[in-house]
Amino acid sequence: MACGRSEDHADVILPPPVIHIVSIGLGGAINHYFPVSLPHWVILQWVGAMLALSAIAITLWGMREFHASRNPVAPIRPVNRLMVSGPYRFTRNPLYLSLILLQLGVALFFLNGWMVLLLAPVVVFVRYYVVAREEAYLLCRFGTDYQAYQNRVRRWI
Repeated sequence: MACGRSEDHADVILPPPVIHIVSIGLGGAINHYFPVSLPHWVILQWVGAMLALSAIAITLWGMREFHASRNPVAPIRPVNRLMVSGPYRFTRNPLYLSLILLQLGVALFFLNGWMVLLLAPVVVFVRYYVVAREEAYLLCRFGTDYQAYQNRVRRWI
């Protein structure tokens, strides 16, 4: 493969859904022993439910685009074409954005402060460990087409 890469994929070992699931589970476990509850406001739980439902909708939309483009979802397989339609018109990372919204939604629904606190390091980790690798791979794979896409569409929102 060109660009000094030996493999034709983004070289992401730990998938972001696993990272977020571990973070949510860890937040639940820590909260069991050292509770950090959010205010017991029903509105927070409603907002959490709406965020989680929005995350599911974005995920389904993004997965539909993966299927339509015949690209693999797993970042350890080569992509066939650059995805620029559907939610990818608004954000370069709609599935990762949906995971952030899902974790925040679950945290608010269960009023779990730990899940909220753990979200920040997870986002930083995903940004620098996953997104940076994917961006480097896509730049290598699609060159100026990906550069133009980067200039047109924001990384997150």
